[in-house]
Amino acid sequence: MDRKLALPGARGHPFRLSTRVRNGTAQITVSGEIDIATAPTLEELLIGTMAGSGSATEVDLANVSFMDASGLTALIRADNKARDVGGRLQLSHVPERVSRLLKISHLDRRFSVLT
Repeated sequence: MDRKLALPGARGHPFRLSTRVRNGTAQITVSGEIDIATAPTLEELLIGTMAGSGSATEVDLANVSFMDASGLTALIRADNKARDVGGRLQLSHVPERVSRLLKISHLDRRFSVLT
């Protein structure tokens, strides 16, 4: 099932989410800014994909133009939920600006990043 959601961005960069399931993995594609206004929507969607033991959710961040601490919090909470149900959360196509944020917060050690 494919699903798309678009919200206006705070600084002119619309926030978009699209979801699909491929080979048993929920794939979430995120575009725009992940900030205090949009992070709760992302978190809710990610947690909603956690189906249980062995489930996987891949978050494609290639088109993320900005992420702040609230975006990191959404990813951490979703990862906690995945671990609680025996699933896993993976990040893919992480842009350099987000990668730097993960590194300075030492979260690069926590998340599985697909290349």
